[in-house]
Amino acid sequence: MTQSFSAPALPVTGLFTHKTYTMRRVTVFAGLAWLTVTTACSGAAGWYILSKDDLAARLITRETTRQYAYEDRITALRADIDRLASRALLDQDGVEARVDELATRQAEVESRQALVTALADTLQTGGITSSIKAPLRPRILKPEEPIRASGITSFAPIMPAKPMPAPDAPGLRGAETGKADTNKTDAGKAAPWLSGADEPQPQPPAQRVAAALTRLDRAITTTAGAQLAALKDMDESLADSQKRMRSALAEIGIDTDKMNPAGPVAGGTGGPFVPFKVDPSKGPFEATLDALQPRIAAVFRLRGLTEQLPLARPMAGDADFTSNYGYRVDPFTRGPAMHTGVDFRAEAGSPIRATAPGKVIVAEYNGGYGNMVEIEHSNGISTRYAHMSAILASVGQVVTTGTVIGRVGTTGRSTGPHLHYETRINEEPMDPTRFLRAGAKLAGRATL
Repeated sequence: MTQSFSAPALPVTGLFTHKTYTMRRVTVFAGLAWLTVTTACSGAAGWYILSKDDLAARLITRETTRQYAYEDRITALRADIDRLASRALLDQDGVEARVDELATRQAEVESRQALVTALADTLQTGGITSSIKAPLRPRILKPEEPIRASGITSFAPIMPAKPMPAPDAPGLRGAETGKADTNKTDAGKAAPWLSGADEPQPQPPAQRVAAALTRLDRAITTTAGAQLAALKDMDESLADSQKRMRSALAEIGIDTDKMNPAGPVAGGTGGPFVPFKVDPSKGPFEATLDALQPRIAAVFRLRGLTEQLPLARPMAGDADFTSNYGYRVDPFTRGPAMHTGVDFRAEAGSPIRATAPGKVIVAEYNGGYGNMVEIEHSNGISTRYAHMSAILASVGQVVTTGTVIGRVGTTGRSTGPHLHYETRINEEPMDPTRFLRAGAKLAGRATL
C-alpha cells in the first residue's frame, strides 16, 4: 500500500497573531503617551493655579467690580430719569405760570386798548384830533390751545400752523439748492448737495414752546409800548389844539375862563354820572392817562366855547368891508359918527347866514336897521343882521351856524346893497372883527 505524503502547512495563525500583537502595542503606547501629557498638563495647571491663587481672586474681583459698575450705571440712569421727570414737571409748572402771566398781561393790554380806542374815537368825533391808528393787539393762546406736558420733554404745540396740502411728490434733499444754473455760488459753482447730517435739526418741543412764549411776550410788550405812544401822541395833539384855541380866543379880548361852556350834548344821551378813576402809580400808561384827563377836559371846554361863539362869517366867500367898526364919517350927514358894526360888500339877494348857533329873538323891520334879524347866543352874546331885502327866519326859531336867515338888501338907512353886521355882549356893541379874526385863525386862514 502506497502511502502519500503531503507538504507541511504554513503557520498562518502564528502570522496573524504576531500582527495583531504588534498593532495593540502601538495603540497602548499612544494612549500612554497622551495620558502622560494630559496628566503633566493637568498637574502643571493645578500647580500653577495652586501656586498662583491670587489670579482667581483677581478674576472674581473683576467680575464683581463689573457687576457693581453695571448696577451703579443702572442706578444713575434711573436717577437721570427721575431728574428729567422732575425737571419736566418743573418745566410744566413754569410754562403754566408763564402762560398765566401772559394771559394776565394780555387782559391788561386789551383793557388799555379799549381805553385808547374810546379816547381816539371821542377826540375824532369832537374834531380835536385826526385819525389815530390804534395799535393792534397780539394773538394770545386760545382756551382750546392749552400747553401741557405729555412726557418728560414733550409739550403740546402752542400755535398750530395752518394746514397745507401735501405735495404731489416728495422732493429730494438739496434739490432746491442743487438745481443747475439757478442757485450759483460766488465762484460760479452750483450749490453743494445737502446730506441728512448737514440739514438743521428740529428744536425740541420744550424749546419751541419757550420760543413761542418769548415771541408772545415781545408782542405784548410791543403793543403796550404802542398804546403808551398813542396816549403821548394824543397828549401832544391836545396840547397843540389847546394852544391854538387859546391863541385864537385871545383875539376876542374877553375872559373865556368866566364863560360857560356848551350845554348838554343833543342826540338822546345820558345816564348817571360815574367819575372815571385811574391809579397813576400802577405804571407809565396809567400815569400818562391820568395826566391826560385835565387836558382833555380843558380842550373840550374850549372847543365848546368856540362852537358857541359867533366866529363864522355871515357872508360866503371873501366879501370885503365897506365900513369898519368904530369912528367913521356918517354917509348921510358927513359928520363924525359911531359905527356899531361892520358893513360887508355884497350883491343884492346874496344869502345871509347865522354866525353861531342860537335862537332868533327879532325878525322885523327896525328903523334905521331896515329889515333886521337878531339872534341870541350863549353867554349874553347876540348878533344883528340889518338892511335885508328878505327875512327868512322867524322869532323863536333855533338856528345853527350857517343857517340862511335872510338876503342882502338896502332897506332902512342905507346907501346901497350891503350887510350891516353887529356883535353885542349884554346889549353892548363889540367889534365883530375880533370874533372874525379868531374864527379865521381857528380855520387856518391868514385873513378875514
